[in-house]
Amino acid sequence: MLHVKKSTKLPILAGVLLIIAVVLSACSSQGNVAQTSPTAGQAANSTVQKEEASTTPTTREYTDSQKRKVTIPVNPQRIVYVGSDPGDLLALGVRPAGASLSVIQSQIVYADLTKDITDVGYPVNLEKVTMLKPDLILHDNWDEKAIDTLAKIAPTVALHSDQATFERMQELGKLLGKTKEADQFKTLYDEKAKQMKAKLDVDIKPGETATVLLVMGKNLYVMGHQGASVSLYDVLGFKPAPKVQTDLIDKKERFATISNEVLPAFIGDELFILSDQSKETVAVTNNLMNSEIWKTIPAVQNKRVYTLDSSWNFDDAITREQLLEQIPDLMKQK
Repeated sequence: MLHVKKSTKLPILAGVLLIIAVVLSACSSQGNVAQTSPTAGQAANSTVQKEEASTTPTTREYTDSQKRKVTIPVNPQRIVYVGSDPGDLLALGVRPAGASLSVIQSQIVYADLTKDITDVGYPVNLEKVTMLKPDLILHDNWDEKAIDTLAKIAPTVALHSDQATFERMQELGKLLGKTKEADQFKTLYDEKAKQMKAKLDVDIKPGETATVLLVMGKNLYVMGHQGASVSLYDVLGFKPAPKVQTDLIDKKERFATISNEVLPAFIGDELFILSDQSKETVAVTNNLMNSEIWKTIPAVQNKRVYTLDSSWNFDDAITREQLLEQIPDLMKQK
């Protein structure tokens, strides 16, 4: 706002005031004429701008993970995301109108960032999706049968569900015009990872192995290259335990349910066990840790067991970034 300082000096001659008023009036009149009567060049330029705006494409073609050619909006405004990694979108500064939150919202570390996003369920609730009037639907390709149905509501792109975190972000960047944001996030993440390792008071030897176990209710899972194990393998430099490598990672299995009897065969030099605080999970975890077979595991005998909440068992961009801050304290556990 322009502030005008009022003069405290009185004018000497009334004639001076009259002259000034006339000059100002003339300037004002000329200004009004200039605004309401553009020159021929200005009019022509305005016409060109309107023509350019009318010819600017609003859609483009995109080939998704299923080799489907999908016509998508150049600048989507109402995105619905069906999958387990909405944190990737949020990390790019994209807030979907709807997302699959019912299964994961109580488990993720960034639940506070999803409060204004409508839950469309998983399996997806088609009625909720329709009510949101999306102009683009992103689907992580787990339930392929739903894709054709969703495509009747809005352009639907099947994402690569087996991609690593930053590969997914690069794909989303190309899809949504956010390649710069994806590159910036990766650069910042790498710098934070470097700083984290510099202050990590742990000597990880070449070839040292690690395993991630997840206890959920009565079930025990061993993780492949998925969730928290991604940070352990890709950032800290641990190697997967041999049986985790051959039975899960080589076969592109995200996780596998295992029994207590075969558990020792999957455990590496370091053991990371994730669980929630439900009564059933706590009871199963306590029974496992008090079992005789648990005591035979070298990582347990060497006090190389680390516990953390199951909310860290995601590998979306936001969870991975926040996990960097937790790792130093985690590795101090005995």
